[in-house]
Amino acid sequence: MPGIMQQIIMRLLSDLPDLVNKYGEEVRKDVKQIVDAVERLKMELNRDRQFLLFHGAEPDKVEWNAFITEMPRPKKSFFRACWLHAECYLYRRIFSFFENSRHLQKYDCFDHLKKEDLMLSEMAMSALARATRGLAKSYDAFSKLLRINLWGNHFEMQIGAFRFTEEDSKDDINVLVKVADIDRILLVDDTTLIWNCLVLASKSSGNRIVDFICDNGGFEFFTDMLLLEYMVDNNLATQVRLHVKAIPWYISDVTRADIEWTLDFLTGHRDECLSALGKKWTHMMNTQKIVIAPTSYFWTGPQPYFVMVESDIELYRLLTTSKLAIFKGDLNYRKLLGDFIWDSTEEFITCLRGFRPTNICALRTVKCEVVCGLSEGLADSLLKNDHNWMISGNYGVIQYTDSLKCSCALPGVDSSEKNTRMPGMVVPPSERSTLTPNHP
Repeated sequence: MPGIMQQIIMRLLSDLPDLVNKYGEEVRKDVKQIVDAVERLKMELNRDRQFLLFHGAEPDKVEWNAFITEMPRPKKSFFRACWLHAECYLYRRIFSFFENSRHLQKYDCFDHLKKEDLMLSEMAMSALARATRGLAKSYDAFSKLLRINLWGNHFEMQIGAFRFTEEDSKDDINVLVKVADIDRILLVDDTTLIWNCLVLASKSSGNRIVDFICDNGGFEFFTDMLLLEYMVDNNLATQVRLHVKAIPWYISDVTRADIEWTLDFLTGHRDECLSALGKKWTHMMNTQKIVIAPTSYFWTGPQPYFVMVESDIELYRLLTTSKLAIFKGDLNYRKLLGDFIWDSTEEFITCLRGFRPTNICALRTVKCEVVCGLSEGLADSLLKNDHNWMISGNYGVIQYTDSLKCSCALPGVDSSEKNTRMPGMVVPPSERSTLTPNHP
């Protein structure tokens, strides 16, 4: 984290001439104050100082101050707090320095990194854009898109080095999913349950909303949009709500401004397919097929998701109006599980600790020891073969559980029979491979 803070200082200083041109000489005072504040935060971190309360213009300061006040005193410093609390606090403090400045309240110190990530991914984006045009409504196509979405960043790195044969086409989704799957292992695959949930919902009338809780911007968000576009185009959802971060967060997390820039970048791209895609996605936003949900600071808070019903009841109620909520990425997964190191065989539904406002899906590459839902003995077997399996990013999970009021993922069951399965009934790992997808 000190290295990230130093990069923020260097970026701010490098942007100073442009900031002076935009805001005038007065902005130099803002920059100096922010640089000094970040330096002090580095010192506080190195000396394991206790967390400070927020006293400025932060919209969520009441919630943060209540959380910090209620923390046990021995757990109220950088090296003594759990990872989730310490990291979230650091990122929140950093942006508070900008919020309390005169001119730089909306300055994103990570903006250039997210833009560079997208601009350097043109080959991967072009291939995926062409391969995903006109995909039929089928379980096979959906499952491939879900895997490409899960392994998005890995795919972007692999496609440049992949040796395509004469028979291979860079515009073939079947080939591209092989690229995404290289050296990657899916430990839990509930794709069938997710598909069945969406197909059953598509047979009903009325709005069928999917909430998508975003993770990273850049190329990863591009793959998110490909998946969501497919769902809308094929009547698996009438509307998708994107949940983004209210402030710059964890370097790469996507914000509303990032989405707007991404659509503009694609629309103006020299590649005709990418340009057409940018225009289509802009139209989908304008017609509210895909919308950005009302901003909630809960997503940039330190709380696990099972307390959402108490901490942000409006957000919780909003999620209850959707047919499926897809949580993307490692941080969302850790918050779903309360950043608690569960037994790896514990069921996903148990680890959510009652957080089931709607049907829940988690797409996550494993990057730490917080994981659940694995079959008996799998973790031990992985450890014998790869001591770094929990942090390598080579393993992933696609997990699902029903809401408290739904049993819509039961394989092969239509709406007239769905009540034959109790909501939330767990599908044992040994039976997952035998599940069959519903027909659309």
